[in-house]
Amino acid sequence: MCTERSQKEVTAFYLAALSSNAATAERLSAPVSDRFAGFLNALDPHTPRTALDLGYGMGTYTVALARAGFDVVAVDQVPTEIMRTRLIGPDDWADRIELVQQRIENYPVRQRFGVVIAKDVLHYLRQDQVREILTRCVQRAPVGTGHFLEVFTDITRTDRQGRRVMIESEAAYTADTFRTTIEGLYHGWSCHMSLTGHCERNTDSPGNYFEANKFTVRAYRTTNNRVR
Repeated sequence: MCTERSQKEVTAFYLAALSSNAATAERLSAPVSDRFAGFLNALDPHTPRTALDLGYGMGTYTVALARAGFDVVAVDQVPTEIMRTRLIGPDDWADRIELVQQRIENYPVRQRFGVVIAKDVLHYLRQDQVREILTRCVQRAPVGTGHFLEVFTDITRTDRQGRRVMIESEAAYTADTFRTTIEGLYHGWSCHMSLTGHCERNTDSPGNYFEANKFTVRAYRTTNNRVR
């Protein structure tokens, strides 16, 4: 038996989680990963110091980029006030962050960003929406740009009663279909892809769990080749 959750339900869930620091499968409160630290260290020294964080959540990666000297545009559909409360303080890096309340698939990407991040969010979109937003980012990418993507593929979710859960209009990528998408979009880039297993289980409700593969992409534009 399968049940479907609407996008509105998903939005409400994450709004509550961000407001209360509740645990989620994405571990929103966790520090930046070693994979991301390695990605930043591998950037070209001449990479433009502008960044786009698509679906910033708790803002951990946005803050890391600002502290590293990037001017960051951070986009998420949740109210910006949640993040603004975390930016209050004497540090000047907060002035380098611009918050945009918008669904990421509707963000126009008019600026040429040196870094683009989309962490644990793209799987909620339709596959055509993923291609569209990434194509906009790739087409406007100057030489030296780096893209860091982490996407859940091969997802299995169950609720407290052990019923399979699907999300309305989600991408439902397998590792193979997402790899094919990336290979087509990032033609001519230096692209590194890896896959790690991920599992979250609620010990209070054994039937409630989330299992998936986390697909990580670290892509660097080293030439003037454009997306096909």
